[in-house]
This record gives sequence, C-alpha cells and structure tokens, in this order.
Amino acid sequence: MISINKICSVTGFILILSSASCALINPAEVIPAYLQVDTVNFNAGPGQGSSSQRITDVWVDANYTSEGVYEIPKTFPLLNNGNTSIIINAGIWDNGISETRAIYPFYYPDTMSVSLNPGKIYSITPQFTYSPGTKFPLIEDFEAGNVFDKISGDTNMIRTNDLLNKLEGNYSGYIFLNKDHSIYEGRTTAGYILPKDKPVYLEMNYKCNQMFQIGLYGSASLGTTFLYKWNINPRSEWNKIYLNMGNDIANLSSDSYQILIRAVYDSSSTESRIYLDNIKLVNF
Repeated sequence: MISINKICSVTGFILILSSASCALINPAEVIPAYLQVDTVNFNAGPGQGSSSQRITDVWVDANYTSEGVYEIPKTFPLLNNGNTSIIINAGIWDNGISETRAIYPFYYPDTMSVSLNPGKIYSITPQFTYSPGTKFPLIEDFEAGNVFDKISGDTNMIRTNDLLNKLEGNYSGYIFLNKDHSIYEGRTTAGYILPKDKPVYLEMNYKCNQMFQIGLYGSASLGTTFLYKWNINPRSEWNKIYLNMGNDIANLSSDSYQILIRAVYDSSSTESRIYLDNIKLVNF
C-alpha cells in the first residue's frame, strides 16, 4: 500500500517540474524602453557651405551593439535598462536610391548617455556636424558667381534670384530648355585632385521638371576621359541628393577631375527648368 505522504510527495514533485517547465516555455517578458526620433539637426561649420541635409535614417548602437536602422520619424524599442551609451549615425539614400541606404561617412555620429527605464519613451533629436578632416574641394552656392563653363549646347546655366525658385541665400543656378534651346553641357572651370582610396561624394540641391545628368571628366598625362553615370529625375520641390563617386574616381584613374552637367530638352514639356544650389565635392 502506498502511503498518503508518498502520494503527496510525488504530486508535489510533479507540480514543481510542471512549474519549472512552464517557466522555461514562457519566460518572463522583458519590457523595453523606447527612443523616439522625429527629426535631426545638422549644422555646417564656417567654410563648409550650406547646412541643407536630407538625412532619412538613423543607424543606432546601444552599448556598442547594433540595434538597427530606422527611417525617421520613428519610435523604436531598446531592451537595455539603466545607463546606456547610445551612438547614432546619420543615414542617407546613396545616389538618391531608397534601396541603397548607407551611413553618410562625412557626418559625425552623435553620442549620448541615457538612463533607460522599461516602458518609458525618450524623445531625442540627434545633432550632426561634418566629421573632422572633411575636405571641400568645391563649394558652389551661386552667391558670388558660377564655376560651370558651357562646353557645348545652345543654352547656358545662369544665376537666378527669382524669389519663387531660389533655395536659400540670394541666388541659385538655373538652366532653361525648350525646342530652340535644347542642349546644355557644362563643366567646372577647375579640376580637383581627389583620393582614389577614400570616400568622395557630390552633394547637391536641385528641383527640375525634366531629367538631367551629372558626370565626371578626368584628365591625365595620357589624355582625358569622361563618365555620365548619374541621372537626376524630376522633382517639383527642392531635394538634396548625395552622389557616391568614390569607385568611379578610382576606376577612371585620372590625375584631376571636373564635374559635368548635361541636360537635353525633353519635348514632352513645352519648357524645361532646372534649378541647382549648394553643389559640394566632399572627401577625406
């Protein structure tokens, strides 16, 4: 005969096992804290041109562990508790393409320490500047002139102070096209010596009602070469784009480089207008 004490012992043991297995299957839920990033700030320093930016994403590390990439505005969870070291890098659309998101190498990451509590939302506004050592071989804001010389075509790039179409400051660049003025091709007056083993970008603000192209013109002792790689699509409002030129500069392997702009009239419109501003070559 089995005693009642033995039955109770066995039953208690089974309950303990059952409770332990439930704890393994359903562990206690970790309640995250949340970071809320609605916007970011960017400030260019003296001699660095405009502070215009198009930072689309934040790349977030918490306690030196990657937490993800978030298109802003965004509120996102962090499982860290207590004092947490946060590093935020500025993300862009490389070459203006949403499928090629990247950390922009010339914006210095923002760092902060936040004491996180589960369930709470912490609103932050990351602050970015250009990284130390960033160089600006070309800054053209059209305020004092125009570094683009016409090399072919029957129309030109001029400066405009039209209040409805300039971006900031007093002037922007302007190209007008129609059936009688159908081609513009221009090139920077100066050539720029650029590194072949480091990032090089062209930053540019623009708006336009037809496509135009950006290219590179390389000069070396054995001759010249050129490349039109970047097609800039129509935008009815001012936009900023970051063109990644590093690999192309390495492949052209020239001694110096000039920036090309080309536009050919699109006859689907009676008139075409292209506005440009804050054109910067940026490298380390």
